[in-house]
Amino acid sequence: MTDIRIRLRTGLGAAILIAGAVAGAPSLAASSVAGASGAAGGVPVIAAASQAEPLPTAEFVAGLGAVEGHLRVGGALYADGKVTDALVHFRRPLEVLYAGLKPSIAARDVPDFKPELEALLQAARAGQPAAEISRRIDAVLVKLRAATASVPVAERRDIHTGLKVASLLLGTIADTYGAAVVDGRIADATDYQASLGYMQVTAGVLRQAAPRFKDADPERWTIVARDLTRLAHAWPSLLPPEQPALTVAEVQALVVNLRQQLDTF
Repeated sequence: MTDIRIRLRTGLGAAILIAGAVAGAPSLAASSVAGASGAAGGVPVIAAASQAEPLPTAEFVAGLGAVEGHLRVGGALYADGKVTDALVHFRRPLEVLYAGLKPSIAARDVPDFKPELEALLQAARAGQPAAEISRRIDAVLVKLRAATASVPVAERRDIHTGLKVASLLLGTIADTYGAAVVDGRIADATDYQASLGYMQVTAGVLRQAAPRFKDADPERWTIVARDLTRLAHAWPSLLPPEQPALTVAEVQALVVNLRQQLDTF
């Protein structure tokens, strides 16, 4: 059984990156690629409009990563007794993300994870014990892993696939964090936490890519690791601080530089 709370906290703040190596358990997105630009309001681009066509691989995997990010923070909040807050993160994959992913799920002929998401939400609404919620989260993660495994082998082995996933998620992180901060204060805890969850997934993707990245371009990796470490300081805790640790402008500047490094690798 996965302890989502422990998995999340091992990566909070500066601990996400230590000595150039991404810390914490690899994300499911990372497990299937050896590597979304966000829309307004912190909604990943896959959910910003109705998707009639299947998504390209990187966008699909980034969308699955966004689902995982919500499960990470939702599980941590539920384990800490913040049930109402957790429910928001358990609902968002169903209410916001799933519609954008559904055509790709059908086109790739992968197991649908909607029933497991619905069962998780129902269990959380019923106030089931944290251990049961963790089990329900694991059931969703199994389906997400199967979905990411649908990526063709050639794409999985291409480091650029993973770097594209990370770049898309970084765009969503910047938009979501920006939506959380109003007039210099964190006004939306949900978007703050969602951006933390997306950061966790991004860290897992880059952890998988790190050995090959460092071998191919050690100077560029040093820049990426440095800026990821700086970016990680935006989330000193699961519950938002009274004042942002980094301004929106600081987060956006770091993300712009990181995406440039990844996109031009």
